[in-house]
Amino acid sequence: MTVILWAFTLFHVAVGLASLAAAVRLLTPQERAHWRSTVALLVAELLCWIYPIAAFVSVKSAWAANAAGHPFAMIMLLAPILWLVLMGVMFAIVDFAEDGVLGNARDRGA
Repeated sequence: MTVILWAFTLFHVAVGLASLAAAVRLLTPQERAHWRSTVALLVAELLCWIYPIAAFVSVKSAWAANAAGHPFAMIMLLAPILWLVLMGVMFAIVDFAEDGVLGNARDRGA
């Protein structure tokens, strides 16, 4: 169980740092200029800012639960991954609703 906890902890650290880097990059005017959809930009910002917090809380809770002998410590580590899946689905729905195709470089008429 400890090996699995360490693997997920390192995964969440790597993805959390990448998410923070993307969130900071989304604050720049150059990056914001690439986004035609403000709703899609909002979904991307929510994903990037909330994931590191969710990952930190879940990893800390999972390690504390493991130390206390709680049998569901592993389940706590899956919550941030489910957040990624949920926000990915929401992003796809918003993108499709805006122009009828998936992808941010296409127009409605193309």
